[in-house]
Amino acid sequence: MKGVVGDRIKKGEKLGNVGHSGNSTSPHLHFQLMDSADIAQSNGLPFLFEEYEVYRKGVWESVYNQIPAHTDRIRFYKK
Repeated sequence: MKGVVGDRIKKGEKLGNVGHSGNSTSPHLHFQLMDSADIAQSNGLPFLFEEYEVYRKGVWESVYNQIPAHTDRIRFYKK
């Protein structure tokens, strides 16, 4: 899954594998969207998840077209 600067992705394309290493408490994936290939001059872009589930008050709730809060416990559940 090695990309190069300027690569574009499409819906459904695999970005990477989740992993658990270093000082973390659970598997996770880091990625960043930018408005330019120049990391020194670019701005970060928001990213909406089409569908995921968030754990609230003991149950998993479906969420659509949202950005999770930094405190949310989320999962992707493919039906």
